[in-house]
Amino acid sequence: MRLFKASLLVTAIAGGLLSAASANAHAKLTASNPAANATVAGPTKLQLRFDEKLVAKGSSIQLFMTARPGPKLAAPMPVSVAAALGPDGQTLIAPLKRPLTTGSYLIAWHAMTSDGERKDGTFNFKVR
Repeated sequence: MRLFKASLLVTAIAGGLLSAASANAHAKLTASNPAANATVAGPTKLQLRFDEKLVAKGSSIQLFMTARPGPKLAAPMPVSVAAALGPDGQTLIAPLKRPLTTGSYLIAWHAMTSDGERKDGTFNFKVR
């Protein structure tokens, strides 16, 4: 009987630790196209892949042009994009209306997981 109670206690503690670890998990960006800090020819879509499935509501991509040839930008200029979840549920895809022009860009992303955890991040890339 004592061994049975000890087994239950160990199982309960281990289960609690695993639940706590899962609760603290956040989606991590594992790949992107364009890649962070890359210099690319005018992309026609943005793709961000995460290490777990996302929820469409609360997951998004924002794109800003931060520099361009010629006159300086007074502030980052928003570029309209609409991201949707890919078929795998782990990739945000934002088709662009036309290829991006030469300049520097910033992507701000927001990833919402099914457990309600939200992770945000940014990265830069350049278009030649």
